[in-house]
Amino acid sequence: MNRTILGIIKSPTTLLFLGGFVLALLGFFLKEMFFYPVKSTCVAPMSYYAIDEDNWTLARGVYRFYSEGYNKGRTVYIGTINHYKGDLPSQSPIPVLREVRFSSTAEKNIMHSTITSQSRRLGDQSTDAEVTKYVFPHITPGDTSTSSIYLLEGKVLAAGTETVPRVLCIN
Repeated sequence: MNRTILGIIKSPTTLLFLGGFVLALLGFFLKEMFFYPVKSTCVAPMSYYAIDEDNWTLARGVYRFYSEGYNKGRTVYIGTINHYKGDLPSQSPIPVLREVRFSSTAEKNIMHSTITSQSRRLGDQSTDAEVTKYVFPHITPGDTSTSSIYLLEGKVLAAGTETVPRVLCIN
């Protein structure tokens, strides 16, 4: 063993400095983990209006985003689609309970996602066309989308594909 390294290791001042440095680094990481944890779930309520002349549609529900590692996740939507003609409903509300799984890559504030699967949940009475138009613009496995991700005022995460309004994570 090199005598210079052995001398540094035996030096109390050097050991105190290295111990303090490691302790400060450990304290920094623990503070980041406890005060700014990466959330594995995001809840985002959403109301979306589509207006065509005398007809209009309201899709209202809650998106729940679940992280499954760094590059995979799933989104569950629970809500309804309501069609109106003038001021009156043209049919009963259509329950929507869908899950979309995706894999993604991120660069700066841009996330590129590829749909890996989508499924209906018990009680879903919507069609794929309605879900594609009002809830998930991309539901077919293999579909890709680009989302912009923003942190608003250091507290709220906002994200959305290029074809839908931004979704805010409120939890």
